[in-house]
Amino acid sequence: MSIEITSPSTIFEMAELGGARTQLHWAILREMHSEGLTWTVHENGRPVALLGVYEADGIAECWFNPGPELARHMRPLISAMRLTLAALDYPVIVVVCATEAGRRIASLAGFQFAETVNDKEIWRYGKGIVRRR
Repeated sequence: MSIEITSPSTIFEMAELGGARTQLHWAILREMHSEGLTWTVHENGRPVALLGVYEADGIAECWFNPGPELARHMRPLISAMRLTLAALDYPVIVVVCATEAGRRIASLAGFQFAETVNDKEIWRYGKGIVRRR
């Protein structure tokens, strides 16, 4: 089984995988869809993950919503994420990680841990950020 990554995500993929359970969630998803960059990861034609970058107030935030099916496709997904991040024209991109899976994806994609705020970790990616070992 292989994956296919499409961009932009459709509003239906955003609703299905983004958790549009309330009017507030739906409003956020619509804003991210219309004003941000979005990608959908498909396995056998079925959407299994969402990724995106949204800029607000001069800060670019990366977000990802991986499904459990994605675990077997991490290598090609991380390669695609690294290539995409390197091609984006933002000086710094942040991601807020609330789970161990999120932290792992952020680290593999080239983000660096920056700080913890309210039990969530903030990770940063930038062309001038040196990766710690």
